[in-house]
Amino acid sequence: MQKQLNIRLIIALAFVISAIIILPYFKTGSHGLQVDKRMFTLHPQTVITDVVLKTPQQTNRLSYVNGQWLVNETYPLDINMRDVFFSVLSQLEIRRAVPASLADSTSNYLQTKGVEVTVLNNTDTVQHYIIGGNKATQQSFIVASTNKPYLVHIPGYRSYVAGIFQVPEADWRSRLVFTTQFTNLNTLKVKYAKDSLNFRYKNSFFEIEGMQADSTQLITALEDFLFIQTDQYLQPSELAAFQPDSLVSTPPLVTITCTQLSGTNETLRVYPTRAGKFYLALSPDSSYCVLNKKRFNKILRKRADFE
Repeated sequence: MQKQLNIRLIIALAFVISAIIILPYFKTGSHGLQVDKRMFTLHPQTVITDVVLKTPQQTNRLSYVNGQWLVNETYPLDINMRDVFFSVLSQLEIRRAVPASLADSTSNYLQTKGVEVTVLNNTDTVQHYIIGGNKATQQSFIVASTNKPYLVHIPGYRSYVAGIFQVPEADWRSRLVFTTQFTNLNTLKVKYAKDSLNFRYKNSFFEIEGMQADSTQLITALEDFLFIQTDQYLQPSELAAFQPDSLVSTPPLVTITCTQLSGTNETLRVYPTRAGKFYLALSPDSSYCVLNKKRFNKILRKRADFE
């Protein structure tokens, strides 16, 4: 009799332990629906080659190509954006199911206004869902093939999770203007209206053509020019405020040209806008971008600065 009682106690204890282990992976939704809260969460070690973000207005594709992440197979992906985005993918969790009374309207909203997300490992689909929400209330929702919408969040943070899925192409791009690095730089020329600086690689080090310069000052200046970052690439709707047609018909404030050892040239042209805190610039790939005047003016050097 005691033996049977002990067996029942052992079975009951095993059940309780199993429930404790499994419970963190489930969350009860409306009407007692049990939901795997990590249904849409990507394991940090998941192999990803492409992420496609599609809306009726735009499609952005983040792709890993030849050892580099690209935006729409054209522009280098911003490293910080990449890290934040993949962190979101690996931490995203279901908070609760949307109540049945709001399920249809939420699903319809996501189908028309949301971002269709497809995560790929080459041709294999790792995840597929639609995400969207309300920025004002910072609520984000997901719906998948089951057509059951869920409220999602990043545990421990109050933020609009869906926001990063909705950014335009320009905000995914690397802020670095030049792709040239020290390892493949041959010359860097800085041309003003009445002055110029020519940095060149010679005898295993860099020098300024036609003058002697302190090596520390030289390398600091070269780094500042080579690693210029734009504050923002402009969309067509944002560009009009700068009246680019009239600006580019005037001489640039400064023109900076990098020439790689292979002979490839990259040129940045910066124009002297009269008002506001930004200069308008034409990047090496002919995209318009803006540079903070105060920060950019600090890096501008002329020959007199090295004499």
